[in-house]
Amino acid sequence: MDDDAVVVTAVKLADDGSGDVVVRFHEAYGGRARATLTAGFEVTGVMVTDLLERPTAEGPAPDRDGDRITVRLRPFELMTLRLSRR
Repeated sequence: MDDDAVVVTAVKLADDGSGDVVVRFHEAYGGRARATLTAGFEVTGVMVTDLLERPTAEGPAPDRDGDRITVRLRPFELMTLRLSRR
């Protein structure tokens, strides 16, 4: 992440064995943040999930430009993204 206020707390493979990558992060300073995550692999899809890696429709979808994903976070907001890859 390119914003010091956004702290990544987990990067792991999805529990369902699909090969998707799950990234969990939060805003840590109590303000609004806009941060960009740059994946080190080709991203074919991005989905916001809950803590159990189930899709959720809460909030706006992240902006994706190739392997760069931009998110906006509210104060202390926790977000989990599921990144699909080839």
